[in-house]
Amino acid sequence: MGLKQDDKFPTDVTFKYIPIELNNTQDPLTCEQPILLKLDKHLEETDGNTLIVSVPGAFTPTCTANHIPPFLTNLSKLKKEKNIGSIIVISANDAFVLNAWGKLLLSTVKVTEPAPKIFFASDGNAAFSKEYDLSVDASANGMGIRTARYAIVVEDKTRKISYLGKEVERGVKFSGIDAILQAKL
Repeated sequence: MGLKQDDKFPTDVTFKYIPIELNNTQDPLTCEQPILLKLDKHLEETDGNTLIVSVPGAFTPTCTANHIPPFLTNLSKLKKEKNIGSIIVISANDAFVLNAWGKLLLSTVKVTEPAPKIFFASDGNAAFSKEYDLSVDASANGMGIRTARYAIVVEDKTRKISYLGKEVERGVKFSGIDAILQAKL
């Protein structure tokens, strides 16, 4: 069953993550144990819309160079222009890998307020992505089933999916910063 724009975001969705302190991104090798990010509770408590950005893999070239950094350098713009209260970057990688990757990416930008909350979270085994036809089989490259490259904006009060863009070929077109900034949310 796939998701589409204007659908209600599903209930009981959880990811695992390790919190990243924005003022302490120096050591990517230090982290705590993963905790659950329960989207039902998160969506209730977030001040603004939630942007979920999915990548096939942490530390992969396109994800690291072209996909996620433009979101991080436009945090204030996302908050002011699109009412994005939180950004959840997900991948099928485990929470430890995503924590290290997130710290390294965040160490290259200066986060200024107002800014959305930022999470780098694991969609373990690509479970959420598989269930909603948002996964990709990268077995030919030795990577197994992965989260596809996509972006979803969930409205804060209604849980309506006001934007869903999934890449259909290599590159960042429908799931990147430009698509989100141009979207009518």
